[in-house]
Amino acid sequence: MDIAEIGIIGGADGPTSIFIARSVNWPLIIVMGIIVVLAVGSFIVWKKKHK
Repeated sequence: MDIAEIGIIGGADGPTSIFIARSVNWPLIIVMGIIVVLAVGSFIVWKKKHK
């Protein structure tokens, strides 16, 4: 059985994108998630220090 995923991202004032994936590369998703969390956390800490 083949597994496919479809994701639709769009906003009221921007373009809509449709993503289609046949398989998920979980290690890449996990690493990207960690990077995003660290970047957002670093930004929040930086903003609090520069108030």
